Amino acid sequence: MKKGFSVHKYVVLNNRKGFYLWAMKNDQLALYESISKDWVVLENFSGERIPLEIVSQEIKTIVTLANEPNLGLKVIDSGDIKLSPFYKIVTLSLGPALNKNIPLPSAFLIRLIVHYFKILTEVVEIDLQETGHSIHIIFRPNLPELFSYHQVEGAMLAVTRMIAHLQNHWPNQIEFEHKPNLIDLGIYLKTFRTYPLFEQANNQLIYNCTEYTALDATILINPFINSIEKQFPEISYKEKINLVICTTLGFLSPNIKTIANSLSMSVKTLQRRLNSENTTFNDILLEVRKKRVIEYLVAQQFTSQQISALLGYKAKSQFLRAFQVWFGMTPKQYRARLCNPTP
Repeated sequence: MKKGFSVHKYVVLNNRKGFYLWAMKNDQLALYESISKDWVVLENFSGERIPLEIVSQEIKTIVTLANEPNLGLKVIDSGDIKLSPFYKIVTLSLGPALNKNIPLPSAFLIRLIVHYFKILTEVVEIDLQETGHSIHIIFRPNLPELFSYHQVEGAMLAVTRMIAHLQNHWPNQIEFEHKPNLIDLGIYLKTFRTYPLFEQANNQLIYNCTEYTALDATILINPFINSIEKQFPEISYKEKINLVICTTLGFLSPNIKTIANSLSMSVKTLQRRLNSENTTFNDILLEVRKKRVIEYLVAQQFTSQQISALLGYKAKSQFLRAFQVWFGMTPKQYRARLCNPTP
């Protein structure tokens, strides 16, 4: 899609505003004035984004001089979520359902929020692991050499706040790779509604989630895609469709007509665009399904019937035939091989 990681300018402005509020509250305005005079001028960068290196270096300077153990949490917590483009795009996409008080599957909501958030700010790469009983949202730094644990705490809180705001669903467990020198459990309880575990294998939010039902509501994918196109004009149609399928698979019918409608174009137009990129809708769908089915089998929590539905098949028999073609064995045999790998 592009070279190098970047961050939406709103994220930078929000970080700066949060630092100012912290400085004012803690009698550190002199520190704020000293640090802020060296900040880059955002208007000098065309478009809506600036390179991640600049953002990370700015944050590193702030947290080093501020010497505040939980500055990332306090900065994000001080912001008004409704002013964020993150909030505006997600609520616009979900508007038809939210306005009619139609309940949305938690897994779908989490997917939508995570897929858009990791585009809004590329400070972290975010992986979703769906196990059948829970969803693990794993955060990894994209530039570890400039990375501060304040950034991962802030990113994890931003995702938590959005999910909680839209569905009042809070994480059941939080894990951090780091451990602050001074631990204020009160700030974690206030922001995440639970106490974290430190020095763990991953930075992750874990949500109890068993709700995988088809969407019985209109979802507008257009605002989601239009925002990405505005930030990344060079994004390919393959990448757009991949994002839509990854977000909606198992909740909306994965056919080209549904996807074309979500992109406000005819099926023929979409086919032409994909042909120009030397791919097809079926190629993209197959790629996503094969990757997703391995994740589900590794989790060892889903039945074949559940996996069939999650991959968008109308019948279990269709899924089993497809799986045999892909891997030359049944899902049961594949699971057995995972449990007893040959040397």
